[in-house]
Amino acid sequence: MLCKPAYLVSVLFFGSVSFTADTALSEEHIVIILASAYFPEHIDVQIGDTVRFINESGQAHAVSGSEGLWTTDTIAARAEATVHFQPEMAGRFHGWSDRLIEGRLDLTRAPLIN
Repeated sequence: MLCKPAYLVSVLFFGSVSFTADTALSEEHIVIILASAYFPEHIDVQIGDTVRFINESGQAHAVSGSEGLWTTDTIAARAEATVHFQPEMAGRFHGWSDRLIEGRLDLTRAPLIN
């Protein structure tokens, strides 16, 4: 009976180490939603990065890929939403505030690891 809990602890320990190593390679990018623009308007991202949209526009806002392949839930004023970047998200994104506003996520090559 003692082997099972010890095995479970070692699996959990090694799983968390692997997760931490993967997380260390990813990056978080912040996009602020304003009434008439995204800031920054253009971001270079890699697969596995996260993009955090912070809504400072004063009204509810959803962000969608211009190709229709992804969208956030509606983000309330002063709230935020985080998405994990995938290849299909590359390209232009948009949303409506006082008017149509657009931004761009460009997929960059992963850095070489020595």
